[in-house]
Amino acid sequence: MMKTRQTVSKAKLPVAILLTVLTVLTASSFNTAQGASKPSAGNKKLKIVFLLGQSNMVGYAHPRTAWYLTQPIYTPPAKTATVKSRLYTPSQFYWQGVNFARGDSEEYNARGKALLAERKAIIKLWRGRVYANFSRAAKASGKKNEWNTKEWGPAPVDAKGHFRSYMGKYLTGKIAAQGVFKRIEEHIESPENKLHPKVAIGLIANRNKPIADDIKRVREIFLKDAKPEDFDGLDQAIKAMGRIDHKNRMAYAELVRKHINIPIAKRTRISALGAVSGEPTDNKPDGITHGVLSLGYTKFATNCGPEYPFGISFERMVDGPVLLIKCAWGGKSLHSEFRPPSLNTKENPTGKFWTLATEHIGKVLADPGKYHPDYDPKVGYELSGLVWFQGWNDKGNKDYGQQLVAFIKDFRKEVKAPKLPVVCGLLGHSSWKTTTFDGDVNSGMLHATRHADLKGTVDIVNTVKYYPIELGFKGLVKDACGEDSPEYKTAESIINRAVSKDPVHYHGSAKFYYLTGDAMARKLANLIKGGAPTIHKEAEDILKTEK
Repeated sequence: MMKTRQTVSKAKLPVAILLTVLTVLTASSFNTAQGASKPSAGNKKLKIVFLLGQSNMVGYAHPRTAWYLTQPIYTPPAKTATVKSRLYTPSQFYWQGVNFARGDSEEYNARGKALLAERKAIIKLWRGRVYANFSRAAKASGKKNEWNTKEWGPAPVDAKGHFRSYMGKYLTGKIAAQGVFKRIEEHIESPENKLHPKVAIGLIANRNKPIADDIKRVREIFLKDAKPEDFDGLDQAIKAMGRIDHKNRMAYAELVRKHINIPIAKRTRISALGAVSGEPTDNKPDGITHGVLSLGYTKFATNCGPEYPFGISFERMVDGPVLLIKCAWGGKSLHSEFRPPSLNTKENPTGKFWTLATEHIGKVLADPGKYHPDYDPKVGYELSGLVWFQGWNDKGNKDYGQQLVAFIKDFRKEVKAPKLPVVCGLLGHSSWKTTTFDGDVNSGMLHATRHADLKGTVDIVNTVKYYPIELGFKGLVKDACGEDSPEYKTAESIINRAVSKDPVHYHGSAKFYYLTGDAMARKLANLIKGGAPTIHKEAEDILKTEK
């Protein structure tokens, strides 16, 4: 019996060896396919990048809006630029012309800004007077009504003292009485104006030309070989999937990849805190989550912010594993919520969200292996950079530039990286090249890049050239051409597919976010390699056009 069993064993030995070899080869092939260009754990430092900001860093880009990357730019009809109400209406493109009107003289350009400031001051004055006398807070305080009818005229309230429905018309009347609207129109129509709304709308058709290479690269990375009709199948598949949250985020990401080739990261993981679909935290309604970088690390697990395209592009430019740490909340200012410790005062203490972000970052840095399986403690990690995309709530904050310098210096001190490269994203809503550095936020970011303590280590992504201003024209085309017009039907069919949020959030446009995130990655990779910030020459060229 023993001999027989030995004979049988010898007969099976070659088969066993063959199975073992096949198993090893299969496993090897699987690992190669899953981790193409992925280094073996333990021989590369983990590269860690921080991404901080407010709602535009949170992100609202739905992948279905990437369809617009497969289309030519939408050009609104010229008529849209000339239709205007009798008095200033900020939503109309014609009246918006006062914001981007540009002449050759500093006096002319200053006059436009002064007109807007005058309008704002009148609104503040009269709204303040009304609220001081008729608001619920005024009534609750028992304060005596001090409305001066003789000097101020009738109060904008009904018999019961309600005023809200009257405020818009009332304030418009006060501004008109001061002749501000007439002077705004004269400013727009002045022969000095080189950027009349009729000229501006004509520029939209050519906005893709200066960024043609960026668009080509982004389409290759994020929509390789995807066709416009593939998005129809994606819509149907998403509807069939039902509820999507952080628990089935990867299944959703795989579904999107299957239909339109949106990639999932190979070597990049992310830890996210804030307005993100994840587990609840003590700071309601925050979420916290981590995993393989894909779509879904935003408030809604269906969308993305700049963290996704940044990470996908960045891992193509660096060697080794990457960990992103994202902390982002909507509606937060640098002046208050993100205020750094060096600016702490009794009146303006260190911001709560500075504390939340740095505490989370500290926890991740204390145990990177929890967040990335390829972290090797023997090799360690390197802090590769900070990406900052914030500013909407600091519009009008004249100290933004100084505060940003303090923020960067304090953050570097916090993470013990005195030369940490930093990339900031401009507010892109100004839309026009000549207005790129208008406002306290964008000019403040430029100030930070030029600061003696930061120069050479801080760069800026000019998001103005990526902002899809044309996607905000649907209502304007309707007003100008009529709801039943072919012009409006065209605008509606394109814009409805290309947007997933409001203009403040860049229309939730995947085109904008993919271009911006990719540009942020390229800027940071350049700084890491020791390259000089590229914004300086770009800014010089832009600022020259204003003179």
